[in-house]
Amino acid sequence: MKVFVKDRTYLAERGSYFKESVKIDGDFIVPPKTQFWRDLVVTGNLSLGVGSRVGGNITCNGAVISRGCLVEGELVSDTEQVTICDGARVRVVKSNGNVLLRPGIVSDEVHGENILVMGKVHCGKLMGRNTRVINH
Repeated sequence: MKVFVKDRTYLAERGSYFKESVKIDGDFIVPPKTQFWRDLVVTGNLSLGVGSRVGGNITCNGAVISRGCLVEGELVSDTEQVTICDGARVRVVKSNGNVLLRPGIVSDEVHGENILVMGKVHCGKLMGRNTRVINH
């Protein structure tokens, strides 16, 4: 599959699928419905498009996981913010920064410095220094 590069930002081709593990040195913008069958490592920020699927783990500096995405492994983030959008499913989220959880997400565990929960989520454990829940 093709990956387009501009400066340190990489963009996958729409409808791509990757059978092997992927490593990106920079920021990575993933279009909707992209499939990763193994691990995804991004040294910068990750923007995972609507309905995308990652079969392994994700390692990145910060991430936006769009609605309807599925991450079957762990999402491990460094110091930037992690945003999990409506209806996404991520097995485990581990972040050294802030974590924002939107309504309808499903996760077994969420670890973060500051966790902000917007609405109703399905989560086994929320572990953070500061955890706030905002109901609409």
